[in-house]
Amino acid sequence: MDICIFGGAFDPIHKGHIAIAMSAVKKFHFDKLLFMVSNEPPHKSSHTAPFMHRLNMVNLALSELGDKFGVTDIEAKLNDLSYTYNSLYALKKIYTDDNIFFLVGSDIFASIKQWYNYKKLFDLAHFIIGCRPGISFSDMIESVPDDIKKKIEDKDKIELFEIDSFNISSSEIRKCIKKYLEYLPSNVAKYIINNNLYNKEV
Repeated sequence: MDICIFGGAFDPIHKGHIAIAMSAVKKFHFDKLLFMVSNEPPHKSSHTAPFMHRLNMVNLALSELGDKFGVTDIEAKLNDLSYTYNSLYALKKIYTDDNIFFLVGSDIFASIKQWYNYKKLFDLAHFIIGCRPGISFSDMIESVPDDIKKKIEDKDKIELFEIDSFNISSSEIRKCIKKYLEYLPSNVAKYIINNNLYNKEV
């Protein structure tokens, strides 16, 4: 099988994330796409909502999308900082006979030189890079080291993916839940309200 891993904080998950995932499955014909909820990222401040709440929200958002979409809690099981290399290594042990793809935004991939063991990541997965608002592919390519530029040029386990998605971020949503309710799956919006996750009146 071809399995795509879509990593992120999903703090909270929103319709933009869903649109990216659905577009990727449609374009690349993945057999399965798993949302990988990050535990504690090494290059960012702590998440606003605890892991289990973010995992629950992803499960709610995916509840009506069908069998091709799922979620993995592998990063919590590893019980360490969310290094992509460690997570993909662990997933490769689970899906030994499958092809692993990793879906990531251009804004995140631009910092790949800072990632742990970044040169060995491509032994574990084929990278699908989606163009996100805020950083174009040309800007991203300027930011990455020369060996990665060469891989992009040669399409060596890296493929660029033009995506149509909502121009919205989780950080914007957290600042004003009421303003951005329409960008959230309805069951996720209810979950946030019921659990008072972001301490905002809605």
